[in-house]
Amino acid sequence: MKNLVIVAFCVTLFSCNETKDKAAEAPKNIDVLALNLKGKVKMIEETTTTIDSMGVSKMDSLTRVTAFDSVGYETESYTKDPSGNKVSEQMMKRNADGSFAEYSTFKDGKLMTKLVTEMKDGKYTGGKSYDSTEKQDGYYTELVNNDYGQVIGGKQHFMDGRVKATFASKYEGPLFIGGSGTDSTGKTDYTSTVVLDDKGNPKSETSMYTEKGVAKTEMFTYSYEYDTAGNWIVRTTINEKGKPTKITKRVITYF
Repeated sequence: MKNLVIVAFCVTLFSCNETKDKAAEAPKNIDVLALNLKGKVKMIEETTTTIDSMGVSKMDSLTRVTAFDSVGYETESYTKDPSGNKVSEQMMKRNADGSFAEYSTFKDGKLMTKLVTEMKDGKYTGGKSYDSTEKQDGYYTELVNNDYGQVIGGKQHFMDGRVKATFASKYEGPLFIGGSGTDSTGKTDYTSTVVLDDKGNPKSETSMYTEKGVAKTEMFTYSYEYDTAGNWIVRTTINEKGKPTKITKRVITYF
């Protein structure tokens, strides 16, 4: 888990005037901000269609569902098959301030991984990772938080203390614009750069990574269609040759 993006707390109160009740501003750590969502989003159902080099399209059989509460925190995330059965699921426990206490992933109802966070003064300071048997298999140190409660840097360790990986991410406000990471030898094994458009969505992305010892580079641009709230509902991914490779569609419901 090289790009650890988890959430911490920041909230302020404002008073309109003496005759009006105090109202809470949206906390800066809500998930809809990081996802660049406008309005009171309740649920997103997302489907993807891949397009191969011959122009043949194939729709993924799974639909990704993400639900949010009325404040803007994610409450559940899962994939479902055409019959509506859950295939994979991400479950979370939150602290009172909205930050993550635990984050677990499941497949076909069975635990796959779990992360338990450590916090001090409202900031993430570390975490412990567990395998499918709930045996600890690693831990995180030297975590760096931004003002939006996102972890933007840190180290991942094996249980014997050796560094397994490091990661560093860049954000523009709450929006991800790139990052890099190193492997257990200290060698950089991935970098990414994201350019945002005037709506805050990725306009282009360049990724460099190592796969089986071979360095690879991928470059994509994106085009969008939007709903009346200003959220994209169709995104087309285009490769460096100008060919569409993926179409992602979202059905968004609102409170």
